Amino acid sequence: MKKSLIFIVLSAFLFSTAALISAQEEDYQKGLTYYLKHNYKASIKHLKVHVEKTPDPRAYYLLGYGSYKLKDYAAAQKYFSEAYLIDPEFKTSSIHVP
Repeated sequence: MKKSLIFIVLSAFLFSTAALISAQEEDYQKGLTYYLKHNYKASIKHLKVHVEKTPDPRAYYLLGYGSYKLKDYAAAQKYFSEAYLIDPEFKTSSIHVP
C-alpha cells in the first residue's frame, strides 16, 4: 500500500513537471516560429512570456534581434545584454530551428 502511494505521488509530480516544462517551451516555440516568418511583433510577444518564466539566453537573443529588426535599438541592446549575462559563452548556434 505504501509503495503504491509513493508511486502515485511520484507519477503525479513527474507528470505535472513535464506539463509545466512543455507549457514553458510552447511560448518559446511559438516565438521562434513567428520569428522565422519575420513576424517580429508576434515573436516578441511570445518570447517575452517565455523569459518571464524561464531566463533563457536563446529567447533573449531572439528578442534582441526581433527588436533590432523593428528598429527598437534600445530594447535590442537590453535583450542582447541579457542573453550574454545569463550565458557569457552563448552562441547563436544553440538556437535549434525545427
